[in-house]
Amino acid sequence: MGEQAEDIFSSFGLSETKQDDFDIVLKKFNDHFVVKKNTIFERAQFNKRVQLDGESVNTFITALYTLSEHCEYGVLHDELIRDRIVVGIRDKNLSEKLQLDADQTLTKVIERVRLSEVVKEQQEKMIEKDNASVNAISPNKPAKFLKQKPSLGARKQNVKSDFHRKNNENESRLHGKCKWCGKQRHDKRVCPARDVDTIMFQNRTLCDGLYYQSQDGNVLNAI
Repeated sequence: MGEQAEDIFSSFGLSETKQDDFDIVLKKFNDHFVVKKNTIFERAQFNKRVQLDGESVNTFITALYTLSEHCEYGVLHDELIRDRIVVGIRDKNLSEKLQLDADQTLTKVIERVRLSEVVKEQQEKMIEKDNASVNAISPNKPAKFLKQKPSLGARKQNVKSDFHRKNNENESRLHGKCKWCGKQRHDKRVCPARDVDTIMFQNRTLCDGLYYQSQDGNVLNAI
């Protein structure tokens, strides 16, 4: 570095004894050229770090160790990493459980979060396997068919069937008996018992007859 290095070396103000000590001289040069880390910024980055979506526990822990290198935590290094793991993991239920145990060490916390992650992965695989088995044995749902209109021939057949059914009903009504006079069924308007108020039975010599009496007392008809 020539004269520039000599000028920098002279600015250190070292005694003759320290000038001969390589480690002291090297440290002075490093302090001069290496930019001093901003611990406040480094610690802020560390304290904001949380486990990301899809990030494994091991990746999260490694990132915390890397960020802590320039935080100058000293003897609190392990404790602060432990606390950051407890607060930063995605599993909030596990986080609450770990916070309730004041005797947790960094090693214990790492073991628990790793074990929890492994168990969850195994459970998810078992659920996927069970679902695959159910889908394999479940019958396929029947396809839905649209309701189709009957064809022209079918509609004609239905009309013909309705005609025969109504015709049979009419014939049954014609061949039955009149509920008023007891004779073959006919229109009520021409029934001789249309204006009858009472029905009386009278004994006859040969047979019992059924007589219909009108309002004026006259016998209208008899069977």
